[in-house]
Amino acid sequence: MVLQILNKRYSEGSIAVSTTSIGKAKKDDKEKKMGTNKFDNLQRVTFESIRQKIKPTDLFFASGNYTVSRMIRQFSDSLFSHVGFVLTWDARIILFESVEDDGVRAVPLSQYVNNYENTGAAYDGRLFLARFSPTIDDTATTQILGQGTDLLNRKYNKEEIAEILARMALNVGHYEASDSYICSEYVDVCFKAGDIIFPRAIGGFIYPEQIAADPRVIPLWEIIG
Repeated sequence: MVLQILNKRYSEGSIAVSTTSIGKAKKDDKEKKMGTNKFDNLQRVTFESIRQKIKPTDLFFASGNYTVSRMIRQFSDSLFSHVGFVLTWDARIILFESVEDDGVRAVPLSQYVNNYENTGAAYDGRLFLARFSPTIDDTATTQILGQGTDLLNRKYNKEEIAEILARMALNVGHYEASDSYICSEYVDVCFKAGDIIFPRAIGGFIYPEQIAADPRVIPLWEIIG
């Protein structure tokens, strides 16, 4: 319901002033402007063709055309609106992620390809996979996946969703006392459990862009179906 209201207001332009002013402030701050281009011209592959090559803790990035996705891309001046990481189990590829209208969850990565949110259609946007280098050892992998599992099923109420969107707009970093996360904050806190620290934007906030732009994150493929 919260995001439905937000969609309506965004479409009507009622929040255009705030996002425009934030965008202008960001463009005036050259240090804050990022926008990595290392994902350009990646090999485009089908999900089934690379399923067996995916490894635990591989990073999943999305560039969505949904309202909140566009807001994240605008705030961060980036191609990317979403990030998660994967667990491989038997022949299954499970995506650990945090989504603002649902919470922290684990879903089959294949749902992004052919049945996003049980709609029977693919995700509206572009999909990418990347890998951290040097290789994450077994101990760190266990810590990352353990932290990701411990936070599963954390549901957000309306006030927490408002907090997340406010922190996005104000570029304010995550407060330790709060366990409400946008996608990049969730990935960040999980990888931190494995002693991997990602960079921050000015103000302490972390978007998918900061993770994507980290030189230790190596792009692998763009998934096309």
